[in-house]
Amino acid sequence: MAVELKQGSSLLISGPASVRLCYGALLVIGKKYVRNEEFIVKKGRALPVEVLEDSAIEAKLGTEARIDQFDGVIPENWKSAAESILNSPRPTKALIIGDVDSGKTTFAVYLSNMAFDRGVKVAVIDADPGQAEISLPTTIGYGFLNEGVTSMDKIPLKSAFFIGSTSPSDAPTRVVVGTRRLIDMALSNGAELVTINTCGWIYGRRAREFKTSLIQSISPEYLVVIQRCSEVENLVKAWESISSTEILRVSTSPASRLRSRNERKEKRETAYKKYFAEGRERVFDLENVALLYSYYTYGKPLPVPLLEELKKKVELNLIYGEMGDVFLFLVGDEEPVQVKVDKLRELTSFEEIVLIRRGFEKGILVGLLDYQGNFLGLGAISHIDYAVRRIGIITPVDKEVGAIQIGQLKLDENWREISKLPPFPI
Repeated sequence: MAVELKQGSSLLISGPASVRLCYGALLVIGKKYVRNEEFIVKKGRALPVEVLEDSAIEAKLGTEARIDQFDGVIPENWKSAAESILNSPRPTKALIIGDVDSGKTTFAVYLSNMAFDRGVKVAVIDADPGQAEISLPTTIGYGFLNEGVTSMDKIPLKSAFFIGSTSPSDAPTRVVVGTRRLIDMALSNGAELVTINTCGWIYGRRAREFKTSLIQSISPEYLVVIQRCSEVENLVKAWESISSTEILRVSTSPASRLRSRNERKEKRETAYKKYFAEGRERVFDLENVALLYSYYTYGKPLPVPLLEELKKKVELNLIYGEMGDVFLFLVGDEEPVQVKVDKLRELTSFEEIVLIRRGFEKGILVGLLDYQGNFLGLGAISHIDYAVRRIGIITPVDKEVGAIQIGQLKLDENWREISKLPPFPI
């Protein structure tokens, strides 16, 4: 369909849609388009479009796609916030916080496009492991703009940090450490503006503690608060008196839409399936490759007489065991039951007792690191030979691996998420 557009008007294009600019000039989420250039609007997404001069577009609309005339498709307070950030001394860090589906990603892309158009070297940190756009699910990542983009997933990945879960609430410390590490990388690589997009976890004491730790770790020059009403005030009011950080309050985006948990999960599973399509099994000797966030390999193997004694007293077919300073780690051939764990606790003096079934490890998502601790890629455990300390990993990574970080998510053979796991699951 052909649509003529008047200078100064604005519209919201909801996907799936393919749009070609026949003549004129448009600003799409801050990226300029001129005659004969095209852009795609993905299903479930909407792009704000500002008409810079009289224009005409040719649009191919899929099911549920639509084009709506929309005044103020980029809110005025977004424009003023972007101007404040872009006119500040460099390097500058802008941390964006807000509720789920409030428009944080849209603002991050808009700000970054506006900066790039002015010749600023822009790095974007994607610090939401559940809805990762630049990197893979369960990771956070960053990249530099080398052109204007209409979505964050168009930004090429520079480096990533493995969190191990899709929810920051499962590993808040890792998110804080990883975000700070990625910011340092970006600044050391010459970033003049670092845009940090965060997750939508804002309610409750733990969320407040997490966001406070994140802000303190980053010390951003600008804290961009996106809210519908005043839902984020409990996170930011303490920063009103801290002169090194300026708070910029902006409204939510008209382009934002609520996405269900199933939609988010399906998107992640599509990413896993694509990533692991070229995967193969690699076997690692755990005498040479370290495990992180595990009990296994951090204790001394149980002597055979002690293992046999526990087998008899607890009536468990145990095949392997380790004891650490405060923990007992056991692997058996049966599904663990609490009564057996309680019995083990009575018989021993260990504070922590971990009992798993052999094969439980299959499908646990892991992060593969090089010898400098840099993220190489994802993997999924295929098996562990506990006694000889060898681990099988399905992964497309073919580089030398120095460490394997154990995650808190399990995938099935079709790369679907089947269960969340506690920290240190093995």
